[in-house]
Amino acid sequence: MKKLQFLFLAFLVLALVSCKLDGENYSRYYEFVNIDETIIQDSATVGDTVGIYVLAGAPNGCWSNLVINYYPYNDTIYLINSVGFYESYDGICPEIYVTKDSTFKFIADTAGTYIFASQSRTKPAKFDTLVVVNQR
Repeated sequence: MKKLQFLFLAFLVLALVSCKLDGENYSRYYEFVNIDETIIQDSATVGDTVGIYVLAGAPNGCWSNLVINYYPYNDTIYLINSVGFYESYDGICPEIYVTKDSTFKFIADTAGTYIFASQSRTKPAKFDTLVVVNQR
């Protein structure tokens, strides 16, 4: 019987020693990432289709599922930003730069100046303008 108690006690001690009592540092969330590049032509005429190229990036391999968003703020201002999914155990991440690119189409129906604001997590916002004129 003493052998069984000793064996049980030894198993319990081994189980406690092998467990990490302070727990793991697990992080999981969605957050904005940087817009690294936005390419928009300078001018167009009413009715032209303008391509807007956007490249987003995140600093390491704990980031995934980057999504680039493009939407109007008002009649002349359009916002561009990107979000990604971050997941890490104890902050250990592969040292790779995660990217996502996309091209959006913009068709102006009136003449004027349109502003495209690229919003980033750690960089200041970048503003690009598109001047749209009436057909000649």
